[in-house]
Amino acid sequence: MSDLSDTLLTAVLAYGAPALGLALFVVALGFPLPATLLLLASGAFISQGALDGPQALGIGLLGSVLGDSGSYCLGRCGGGLVLRRFERQAAWRRAQATFERRSGLVIFVTRFMLTPLALPTNLIAGSGRYSYARFLALDALGELIWICGYIGLGYTFAAQWETIGDLAGSLSGVLVGLLALGVAVGLGYRTWRRLGAAAAQASAES
Repeated sequence: MSDLSDTLLTAVLAYGAPALGLALFVVALGFPLPATLLLLASGAFISQGALDGPQALGIGLLGSVLGDSGSYCLGRCGGGLVLRRFERQAAWRRAQATFERRSGLVIFVTRFMLTPLALPTNLIAGSGRYSYARFLALDALGELIWICGYIGLGYTFAAQWETIGDLAGSLSGVLVGLLALGVAVGLGYRTWRRLGAAAAQASAES
């Protein structure tokens, strides 16, 4: 385990749920902290009586939602700067196209499954003027599933929470990779269809 992880776990043990909420708030703003590992450890701490369960759930959820709202507002208030920074990137354009087609589902799923894509989704939602009320509802529900799920796993398997954390990190990377592969295949198929249609039209005209 890294020194950063040790420091975060020590802070949660020393200061309780507020430290967890602060860490999740910072993660939602885009700082690379081991949030999943922290939630699993918090579940183990709850099972040992070292951390209050309802407080951890409530303050952790509050921190996550506030952080997501912060990045949403960043996209909304600085939409022009965000677009100038990222609009030329193919990955950003694909993410934006996917968001426009399935906006609500994308917000919900990236809270607990495709978590590495949560921050770009928040920025796109804000810069695209997506309804904040709908964003907040979907965000809170998805974050609740994420927090309860991993704290529950840590609570149930308190003695093996570090092993579960390693598996969860690997699974998240695999899911993002599969999503990227799916997008690439979809774009390739659409390009092939367009080229085929253009060739058929040219043949008919000749």
